Amino acid sequence: MPSSISNLNERLQVCFLAAGFSRRFGSAKLLAPMPDGRQLIEHSLQPYLELGLSPTVFLRADDQALLTQIKHHPLPTILLEDVSEGLSVSVRAAAEYAQSKEHSFTLFALADMPYLRASALENFLDAIDWQENSIFAPFSQEQGRLGNPAIFHRNYLTEFSKLHGDQGARPILKTHSDNLRKIDSLDIGFYKDVDTKEDLTSGGPTGSEP
Repeated sequence: MPSSISNLNERLQVCFLAAGFSRRFGSAKLLAPMPDGRQLIEHSLQPYLELGLSPTVFLRADDQALLTQIKHHPLPTILLEDVSEGLSVSVRAAAEYAQSKEHSFTLFALADMPYLRASALENFLDAIDWQENSIFAPFSQEQGRLGNPAIFHRNYLTEFSKLHGDQGARPILKTHSDNLRKIDSLDIGFYKDVDTKEDLTSGGPTGSEP
């Protein structure tokens, strides 16, 4: 692990959200092969593993194929029984889990963002000052939008219990915009997710919210 972030595992809990149904994709997108032949999930995990972080993976209890793939890595996993309500189930579960730990900050990573490079993630983390009560997210000046992953101080975790439906942490970001620290980040990997098969090669839409 780079020395500049060598103490992050003590400060930062990484929650890796991989419990979706891939409805728009039409099949198990996290297991879909990327152009280099490796599965999408492996690309999305790589920057965190490369930096020596240890994500806790949240996935559906009935997703045995993905669970088998995740077991190739020595990572903690949390199995969710019913995620039919949408993304908020995973986000709430991750926040509740993070509250049980002693980390000051929690990073919420989306498993369908395979274009993020370890070097870009490292630069993002290096730019953070880790001030108490802060929220951090990559920001594209060119696009005028926030990217993923977003990092929340633990004081905000209780508010995640109020989230419902297929929404992420956007309402919390809006409520606490004064404490949001936008980290200028140009790397396209912060802003591209995969929703359809075409996105595997095109980079696709950039609409997933933190």
